[in-house]
Amino acid sequence: LTACGGASDTEPTPPTIHYGEDTCELCNMIISEERYAAAYVTEDGHGHAFDDIGDMLRAHQEMQEEATAFFVHNYQDRAWIRAETAHYVLSDYLTTPMASGLAACSTPEEAQALAAELQGQVLMFDELKTYYQDMPPMTMGTGGEQHLHDQEKSP
Repeated sequence: LTACGGASDTEPTPPTIHYGEDTCELCNMIISEERYAAAYVTEDGHGHAFDDIGDMLRAHQEMQEEATAFFVHNYQDRAWIRAETAHYVLSDYLTTPMASGLAACSTPEEAQALAAELQGQVLMFDELKTYYQDMPPMTMGTGGEQHLHDQEKSP
């Protein structure tokens, strides 16, 4: 997966994801649900794609790479949006590929409505990054799949 462009004077763009074919860089599961897919782009223009917003945050934290941009999909219309400006809903009632319970919205109004519907809370990107910094490390399952230790859903 590579990002389009790459010139330093152009706005970074998310990598192209072939849904149902490409795999998440953290858990190696096939990326199939567009509304939860996420990505970041490094300074060299390399795109990293994930099947869940939580996987993107975890991977970025573990890889400790400089990212020029983060991208998530708007939960409502599935359009790519910049993760740094998105509004996130964290809810136990939101079933996501890797159980992060996270969905992204373009506006605070969309996020508040979704949070009310799903009994969740609205967070900003910096709050999510802090939340993931405080999480326990990942462990490998018996089948090679990665799992998070039991975790509390509220930051």
